[in-house]
Amino acid sequence: MEVNMAEFENGRVIAAINSSVEHFKENSEALAKVGFDRIDIIHTPGENDMDIEHMALIHLPCNCPATVNEAVATLHTCPLVVFAEPNFVKGFHILPNDPLLGELYGMEVINAPQAWDYVIGCPHVLVGVLDSGIDETHPDLVENLRLPNNPRFSDVRDLTGHGTHVAGTIGAVGNNNIGVVGVCWHVGLAIFKIGNDNLDLASAIAAIQYATTHNIPILNCSWGGRQQSDALRFALQQYDGLVIASAGNNGTNNDEIPMYPASYRLPNIISVASTDINNQISRFSNFGQRNVHIAAPGSDILSTEIGGQYTQKNGTSMAAPHVAGAAALLKVFRPNLTTAEMRSIILSTATRTPGTEGRVSTGILNVAAMIEEARRLAPQLYFD
Repeated sequence: MEVNMAEFENGRVIAAINSSVEHFKENSEALAKVGFDRIDIIHTPGENDMDIEHMALIHLPCNCPATVNEAVATLHTCPLVVFAEPNFVKGFHILPNDPLLGELYGMEVINAPQAWDYVIGCPHVLVGVLDSGIDETHPDLVENLRLPNNPRFSDVRDLTGHGTHVAGTIGAVGNNNIGVVGVCWHVGLAIFKIGNDNLDLASAIAAIQYATTHNIPILNCSWGGRQQSDALRFALQQYDGLVIASAGNNGTNNDEIPMYPASYRLPNIISVASTDINNQISRFSNFGQRNVHIAAPGSDILSTEIGGQYTQKNGTSMAAPHVAGAAALLKVFRPNLTTAEMRSIILSTATRTPGTEGRVSTGILNVAAMIEEARRLAPQLYFD
């Protein structure tokens, strides 16, 4: 089985052998096929049931990741090898050094720190942020910004702070000793300014089209309205990626009075309600057991603000980017997952709580459980 390339050292394989190293060198066809620069004995056990004489570190002649997988598979065919495996790299359990991390209660609620032991992001995975723009000079965002090459979206100036705040929760740069951290430390934030206080629906549709043609896998839509648009629905149907949509801030039931785009019954949409610090549905948040799929922290959320500042905001607009950031982590961790698989993993691993029971389809976003489920469903990417 293949091993996740991020988890082992290139050019090294550990093998347990039932002979001397010299005998192994001279008599193993598998070793001859693999090749080696040198072999170091790293452990010599006493008497044991597995008949292991030595554990050895084999230095391979090629330093590319694929060679490790090939070497492990080849060595397992040798009768002198009891087992072989990569030289796994075990990470230290660390938190980012961003000074305002302790004020981000939402990261603890969604169990992001446990997920960060496995994945912190990748700048090549893009999240489209359809919002009021961005503070493109904010020191906690600038490294992760990816501005679309399209004249319609050349002006990204954020006049309200809404888009800047949303972007920070998704992907403020992590471990840079500045301000806050996003759910995904390293990510490409593709910024589409579609309005200021009110959005321009045509711009939103054009942004979705851009995301479709440029294979942007995740969109965050922290906006909505009661009026159903056939044009918006059609654009979202044509989009292959995952759409994270805020459920709305009217305190009403979306099953009875829908909010769009969150309430479009499309297989690529996740509708997000807001919870407060007590894991209760926020008093302002829309809800709906059928049309609102998951909840995430959205009350008193600290994130980036225009002018290089930081501020707290409330709203399902602040809840949705927690889910979008989680989706980005999942896409980094398992890049070959389909949109349907990503959606299923995110929703199936939510934590059911008394405060969300009957108010959303699942529960509160659980990023650590999401990553564990991704590992379980794709064991072929791991050595076991």
